[in-house]
Amino acid sequence: MNRFTEPSTWAGLAALFQVVASFAPPQYGWIAHALTAAAGSAAVGLREKATY
Repeated sequence: MNRFTEPSTWAGLAALFQVVASFAPPQYGWIAHALTAAAGSAAVGLREKATY
């Protein structure tokens, strides 16, 4: 569950939501677009953790 604190996980989910949006019926596509925006925002807002 620690993966959800990494920005790359959220960026990957945003890409996955866009794939879903392309196959979703038009009346439900907005949900996938909203999830994409939320996941993209999380990817931008989270910090990378330095591992030395």
